[in-house]
Amino acid sequence: MSTGLVDNWLNLDQFGAIYPFVGTEGLLTIAGLIFWFGWHVWQHQKESTEFDNDLENIKKQGGVGKVLEAESSREMKDTVG
Repeated sequence: MSTGLVDNWLNLDQFGAIYPFVGTEGLLTIAGLIFWFGWHVWQHQKESTEFDNDLENIKKQGGVGKVLEAESSREMKDTVG
């Protein structure tokens, strides 16, 4: 039974790398770094938009104090009855 290009496993010190995509490590590392950096940029933009929407919502409801007051009274109603 053949296991690829290797017929004899007794001289392992003579083999080079025998895993798939040998030689593409640098290219795959660069692609991974670009993907990682791009994801961070995209995530930052998405979270900034969501944060801006939340701030706009708070302003429409009358400011932070009113929102917190409404939230605490809602929690008290849930806790008490």
